[in-house]
Amino acid sequence: MKPSRLFTALLLSLAFANLGCDIVDRVTSTKIKEILDHPRDYEEKEVTIYGTVTESTSILVVKFFEIKDDTGAIKVVTDRRLPAKGEKIKVIGRTSVLEIGSERWIVLREKSRAEKSEKTG
Repeated sequence: MKPSRLFTALLLSLAFANLGCDIVDRVTSTKIKEILDHPRDYEEKEVTIYGTVTESTSILVVKFFEIKDDTGAIKVVTDRRLPAKGEKIKVIGRTSVLEIGSERWIVLREKSRAEKSEKTG
């Protein structure tokens, strides 16, 4: 096989593998609308969501970002580095309610790196 054909085949394989992972993450994740419509059903339960980061903010010691799928958007509170706007990510965490003044947000508290390694280690 010629090197250019091998390279093309490799690129196509990587593209299909990446597309396959994206589809699996989308299908196996909880839809954000489902969490927002029925927050009590998901309260303090671990859920996985997948979507695109639409904004990220750091206010003093609180870091959060918003993730959007085709059904809705939700804020994710994290202690990890903030993802870039436009990044597609999968987030595992627990739902909770934050009340700031008259504002009430249903948020996902992302699992910390330590919590993830405890389960795998």
